[in-house]
Amino acid sequence: MKVTADGEKIDLNRDNRPLNYNKLKEETGNEEKPPELHSVEFLFKDKEIPPWQSQLTLRALVMDLMFGMIPPVNLYAGFFGFLFMTAWTKLLSAAGLMGKPFTRQENVVIQVCVNAILTISFRGGFAGHLLAMSDIVAKQMPGPVDPNDIKNPSFGWMTLFLSLSSSAGLFTLLPLRKLMIIDKKSTFPTGSASANFINSFHAPRHGKWNGRTQIRKLRSFFTISFLWSIFQWLYSGGESCGFHYFPTFGLRAFQKSFFFDFSLAYIGTGMMCPFAIIYSQLLGALLSSGILWPYIQTKSGDWYPTKIAPRTLAGLAAYKVFIGLSIIIGDGVYNLIKIIVIGLFKHKSSDNLSALPVAANPFHGKTPVSYDEEVRNKTFLEDQIPKRVAMGGYVTIAIISVAVFPLIFPSLKWYHVLTLYLISPLLGFCITYVVALTDMSVSSVLGRTAIFFFSSWAGKSSGSILVGLTACGLLMHIVDAACSMMESFKVGYMTLCSPKSLFLSQLIGTLVGCFVSPCVFLYFKNHYPDGFGTPDSMFPAAWASGQRAAAMHATNGLSTLPKHCLSLSLAFFLAAILVSLLRDSMPKKWKSLIPMPMVFAVSFNLKAYLSIGLCVGYLNFYIWRRKTKARAEALAPFLGSALMFGEGLWWFPSTILKMRNVIAPMCMMFLSKDMSAQVQNCLNSDS
Repeated sequence: MKVTADGEKIDLNRDNRPLNYNKLKEETGNEEKPPELHSVEFLFKDKEIPPWQSQLTLRALVMDLMFGMIPPVNLYAGFFGFLFMTAWTKLLSAAGLMGKPFTRQENVVIQVCVNAILTISFRGGFAGHLLAMSDIVAKQMPGPVDPNDIKNPSFGWMTLFLSLSSSAGLFTLLPLRKLMIIDKKSTFPTGSASANFINSFHAPRHGKWNGRTQIRKLRSFFTISFLWSIFQWLYSGGESCGFHYFPTFGLRAFQKSFFFDFSLAYIGTGMMCPFAIIYSQLLGALLSSGILWPYIQTKSGDWYPTKIAPRTLAGLAAYKVFIGLSIIIGDGVYNLIKIIVIGLFKHKSSDNLSALPVAANPFHGKTPVSYDEEVRNKTFLEDQIPKRVAMGGYVTIAIISVAVFPLIFPSLKWYHVLTLYLISPLLGFCITYVVALTDMSVSSVLGRTAIFFFSSWAGKSSGSILVGLTACGLLMHIVDAACSMMESFKVGYMTLCSPKSLFLSQLIGTLVGCFVSPCVFLYFKNHYPDGFGTPDSMFPAAWASGQRAAAMHATNGLSTLPKHCLSLSLAFFLAAILVSLLRDSMPKKWKSLIPMPMVFAVSFNLKAYLSIGLCVGYLNFYIWRRKTKARAEALAPFLGSALMFGEGLWWFPSTILKMRNVIAPMCMMFLSKDMSAQVQNCLNSDS
């Protein structure tokens, strides 16, 4: 028995197996087996878990640097890490040298570190707020340019800005890691898919339902998904067309918003998410895209101007951003209050309990848990990161940022930075919880809101545009890093990887990304001076001009918001709290019928067709589960993972084709009878 620095008792005896451990055995027939026989961790029961120092190896860090520089590889760092490291160990063995065995924990370290580099590259704002600060974008805007609203990119300040803000994000949610991973049992579909792949590759080759069977199934569906993506692109006809199926609905708004785009990635995600998430997201899409947005569009010219600047929060976009974010924050506030209240209650009940609403031994409750869950819970609770490290690290970085950032951006005041660091933990929890449930990030919506409020706060003063853009970047960096860290914990939880090695790997990858990404960005900027950041260039960076236009518009204050926007947002904020309260007070069998506000709100800012793909995926899982429950529950996560990664692999070659201006040769669309007649009439009229 071990007592952590937080006073939590943890049983470290790995020989203490669960009650049903002795009942586990290899499959010997085709009859239906109980779910325990499909245990993943049972396959690894004879493999020793290395200490966290042995998981974070030098060869893994070298592999991180190799993969982090190659765009098509960093998305599949776990897969390519497995191939290269396995080949390396076999090569050493063939040469008569005893190489250290390549474990799945080391494989996860590679995956986490490379994904941290990827997060900085793709979400660092190089095509958004950082470029929007430059004179390249400022000169494209109408009106005079204030020199105090210009901050041209340079290696020094960009690296410092990214390092401080992104590193702070890693500490933000560390005290809530047990709550998110163990107590809430958050899905994190992408993280779960990565863990499923890594577990499959490292599973021992014995038994009938074993690692080899999983790999065979993963490989088959992975190939099918990849080939389907190629076929779908061939008949997509470019961005102006699409490979979609439009069902027949009575309302025209539904015909425009609800369609099935045959995305196997969304189908795979739907197979991994529970019913409550699918139902909540579909209900949100029906209310927003089917009813609320069409109604608000009828108020054009009354509630908001008919002609508005693109990407500004002056029309329908304002309702989408503020109402959706209000629901998310409302649900987040309710959950945080619930966490604090329950934590204080349990702390008073027993001094030995953790401050979080998770029991010291959550897997020894009244409800028996699976073998996988018990082993993973024990391992995840072994190498704890003390809360004082998380809080101390965040406070220290916040103090440094409050002192340094006003020196980098003179128009940014110390109280602006302090405010951002005070609200970031709450917002980081909300956005991370959304990603944990739906695998869809709405951090860009949060960034647009930060631009509006902080540019409005600065008002008409000189440099107010730069204040809004800086606030957007700082908030998005913290939130994205916090979300990425928690998703890494999910991968580590499912692969018995130490939280300490995960955190250090994420921190190393983040710092490497903060150094490498500005170098790559400045290389392209300097080598394409006439074709960088302008509308007709190879790198137009439309988001940068849009965010600067939004910041310029926001300097006029809250009066620029459309009519009833704030009142509707407040109403939905309160409604989210009431729905969450109602959901917690309902009996368990009825709870799934009450929508989850955070998931419900995702559809307010994303296209409605995403929920259709998720519903198709869950319907496939439901039918499969009705036939063979145990097999469906055991294999559905692996099948969903294969579909997600197979379609994702097509991202790189499709990007190359797009850069070469290669357009798909054909266009295929599945239309309803009425829409087909309209298209035919249109073609006949032009002939």
